[in-house]
Amino acid sequence: MDRKAWIVVTLCVIGLGVNQWFSFKNQQAYAAQLALAEANKPKNTETQPAVPGVATTSTDGAATTTPTLSAAKPDAVAAATANLPEEKHTLVSGSVTYHFSSKGAGVAKAVLAAGDKITLNEVGRKTLEPIGALRREATGIDIVPYKIIEKSDKGVTFEGVSADGITIRKAYKLTEGEKSDEHLLALSITLTNTGTVPHKSEEYYLYTGAASSISPDEVLKPSFFWNDAGDADHKDTHSFAGGWFSQEKNEHRASHTRLRYGGVMSRFYATIVSRVTPGGDKPGKIWSTRFLVDHGGDKYAAYDSAKSDYAIESAVSLPPVELAPGASLTEQYEIYLGPKEYHRLSKLEGQRDFIMFYGMFGWISKPLNIVMRWMHDVSGNWGVAIILLTLVIRTVLWPLQSKAQYSMKRMGMLAPKMKELQEKFKDDPQKQQMEVMKLYKDYGVNPVGGCLPMLMQIPIFFGFYSVLQNAAELRGQGWLWVKDLSISDTIYTFNFPFSLPIMGTDFDLNPLPLIMGVTMILQMKLTPQPATVDKSQKIMFAIMPFFFLFISYNFAAALSLYWSTQNLFAIFQSRVMKLYMKDPVLEKVEPKPKGPASQNPFFNPMNPNQKEKKTKPKTPKLGG
Repeated sequence: MDRKAWIVVTLCVIGLGVNQWFSFKNQQAYAAQLALAEANKPKNTETQPAVPGVATTSTDGAATTTPTLSAAKPDAVAAATANLPEEKHTLVSGSVTYHFSSKGAGVAKAVLAAGDKITLNEVGRKTLEPIGALRREATGIDIVPYKIIEKSDKGVTFEGVSADGITIRKAYKLTEGEKSDEHLLALSITLTNTGTVPHKSEEYYLYTGAASSISPDEVLKPSFFWNDAGDADHKDTHSFAGGWFSQEKNEHRASHTRLRYGGVMSRFYATIVSRVTPGGDKPGKIWSTRFLVDHGGDKYAAYDSAKSDYAIESAVSLPPVELAPGASLTEQYEIYLGPKEYHRLSKLEGQRDFIMFYGMFGWISKPLNIVMRWMHDVSGNWGVAIILLTLVIRTVLWPLQSKAQYSMKRMGMLAPKMKELQEKFKDDPQKQQMEVMKLYKDYGVNPVGGCLPMLMQIPIFFGFYSVLQNAAELRGQGWLWVKDLSISDTIYTFNFPFSLPIMGTDFDLNPLPLIMGVTMILQMKLTPQPATVDKSQKIMFAIMPFFFLFISYNFAAALSLYWSTQNLFAIFQSRVMKLYMKDPVLEKVEPKPKGPASQNPFFNPMNPNQKEKKTKPKTPKLGG
């Protein structure tokens, strides 16, 4: 390590130390504030509990919002709605069964059959509010007593009156027509002021439900998301934890000028509540919080990751409500409860496909997703579709890969000459560098010629990686011994009577990652090494396959299948090039003769024509 590197490392260490010191001081100050607040609390003081839903009158005569309940804790919903009468109704659309409840007047849960076999808005907690519950505060609970006033096999309508005299009618219908989907519901909310004073509030929130991971081991954690005038973003449960420069927070609140939709999602499934009222986007707010999933009694109870497995829930606000006595207001919404499939969401329009969040290489991921789906339709198997698409990608990239290998071979042939220069000018690094560059120029070798073609493949790699990581289509889909391409291909689990570091008390045997590691080692053996590789780099290259095997051992089988296929293709390609492509010849190249000087005055200020132009006499003006 040279002197500059040591300076950088030292500054980084000092920076970390300063940050730790400030973090410690901030934590101490925060703890002191909490202790002071606790000490100043009035003791033995009985407070009158707030009456949920009771309105108060402001100075301007308008009824203001009274929170129904604060802090919707796990059992708060059950406690608050225990005395409410409950009516139930069920709607079936294709493979989806919607279960409605009058407690909150919404979708208590959605059961997805077919290949999904999952229930949405049902996590490891006793009671959740139904999707579509209308809260009078973000953290409140909808305790309006609703009744079913109309129901059929196509829809259901609830109606209730709040304590402040607002009649609330919610009509849910299955969608029909060209833009319909079995996972899409239409919701119409009508508020009618039956009181004698004006009513206004910015605190009407639609509950969007909760989402949790299928397994606590999943890398991608549940998230809430929003779309503000086409700018979509999301935050997962980790965002509540805080970090070096922030503290843990219980909730997220934000206001947006043109809120189009909000919702929650896990790795493969999402609940999207979209406002579709004619007249354009309106301001709106979004609220979200996380809570621990109760794994007591399920198969994940013994997992360490289960202790920090969080689910997420959210709510989106209605636009500001202003109702004169006797006036009504109707808002239209659509609720999507289903898999995160790009082709399905893009057909629904409304930018709902933005929740795929493919990242900066989404412009590659989207066409790759379409092609992979087409290959599945042709082959009838998602595993085969992944292999076919990988082969197509590698075939398209063949010229780039060939060029990279050819360039690296030429670099390898220069190695002895470079070593001579290093020995000859070992005491003069600047001279050594100049001679090396001259060597490159004499033999027409580009030192980055082997890297650029490989760098150009990175967007395709990450784009396809994002597709496979988020493809809900792969859930429950098998290939040879793989039962589910969306999870690891475990064929046997070894149980130990003792605990081992990293592994614990058991070890899953996953064949595909092992195949990936072996093929990666073979591929690196056949790939020519650059001439500038030193001993430490060789060691790093040797360790790299084991490192990738370690970090990807529990990846989804689809990712391991893709990686193994491309490794095998690279081995095949190296073999073909070795058999049929001539070895490069290291010869000095003749310097190209310099062409005529540019006539453009911008690139050639010494152009004689430019001088003539400057000395050209000016044309006399009229009258002068």
